Amino acid sequence: MPTSPRELPLLDQWFQRCRDMHTAWWIVAWVALYGVLSTTQFLIWLAAVGSLVMLVMTRGSWGQQSGAGALWLLVLCFLTPGLLSLPGAVDLDRALSTAARFAAYGLAGLLFLRLSPSESQWPNTVLWMTGLLVLWSVDGIFQEWRGVSLSGYPLFTGLPEGHKVTGSMGLDFGPNLAMLSPFLFETLRLHGRRLPVLWLAVPLLAVAVSLSASRYSALLLLMSAMLCGALWVRGRSSNHYWTPVFVVVLSIGGLLLPILLVPHLAERLLLLGGSLSASEAEANAALAFRPELWKASWALFTENWINGVGLRGASGAMYSILAASDFFPDAMLSRTWHPHLGILEIATDTGLLGVLGYLLFLIMVVRWMLVANTAGQGGATTFLCIALLAMFPLSSALSMYSFPSGSITWPALALALGAHFNETRQASDWRVMSP
Repeated sequence: MPTSPRELPLLDQWFQRCRDMHTAWWIVAWVALYGVLSTTQFLIWLAAVGSLVMLVMTRGSWGQQSGAGALWLLVLCFLTPGLLSLPGAVDLDRALSTAARFAAYGLAGLLFLRLSPSESQWPNTVLWMTGLLVLWSVDGIFQEWRGVSLSGYPLFTGLPEGHKVTGSMGLDFGPNLAMLSPFLFETLRLHGRRLPVLWLAVPLLAVAVSLSASRYSALLLLMSAMLCGALWVRGRSSNHYWTPVFVVVLSIGGLLLPILLVPHLAERLLLLGGSLSASEAEANAALAFRPELWKASWALFTENWINGVGLRGASGAMYSILAASDFFPDAMLSRTWHPHLGILEIATDTGLLGVLGYLLFLIMVVRWMLVANTAGQGGATTFLCIALLAMFPLSSALSMYSFPSGSITWPALALALGAHFNETRQASDWRVMSP
């Protein structure tokens, strides 16, 4: 039989009260703070240290939480190849700090598992998430209009082909909005008929992503719309194919509008189209010298194909190759570069072992996403979508091992697994109790 609230330990009573609230405010606050990266970094380390203390104080029972084993299995998909790459690490200090960060993600996840939203909290919680996305989108559009964001950040003008909208979130503005877009699509699924005005948020978000001048972000937003649309039709609430198609059409319209109105965005697109038949030098310039980064990374992988050059080691190991390139500008050598292609970055840093671990990670995330979607678990499905987008194999924006990626991926996975396993356990309990 279920344990009564009075029989639960004090801390568990607090977690239960959190789950009984109408809105999961702590999750709304976490997503709001994601725009302030230094804050999320500090909170993840604080949660990791707190979990470590609780493991000692409770003699390990703190780790006996539904979904903890699944979360650690996902963490080990990256941590194990990372540790195996240490003997050949180009930058041992950086490799060790990144490995420690993955351990911190697992420890902090023990707290996030307990803070996962219940299905009764989810509709109101995701509505607030969409409010944050709308606010960030308006912030970026305002920055394009007035030259400064609502919080005072100016446009980024460090591009030779024009400026870049960053809003108040920095250079990762576009990728962040695209990664978090499943919140908006889930809100439309739950509230779109009752609140038709919410549909206007789709082109608004797409306009902001387009203004970020990140072509990958535009692709990721469309991937998000199609993924959420496919899940929408497949399992939870609608068999009307026109609804997800309408979402994709609105997204494409929002992405194209700034290209028609802002000259340098159209010029960038034309430059990319012309590069397909241009010289190698022009193609490199049009693709922001990504081909040279990919060539250098591939060369490193072929030389260190078993366990790579160590976590975050590609940036240092690529320097000599990029310096010898005929196309990579000397002025850009002073910056720290990563391969700018997710699967290639993993292969370069942790070799074939890392690629196998990453493929196992993807298989498990996709499997749990489909299972949660079929079971009608909106919260778990949405967070798993976000994690999948954040760790997309063709990611050419954020590093797979960076704190911006990790600060959203691993809390999202913990929240998803906590929600999924809690709902599954409760459903099983109800079946046992039913006559």
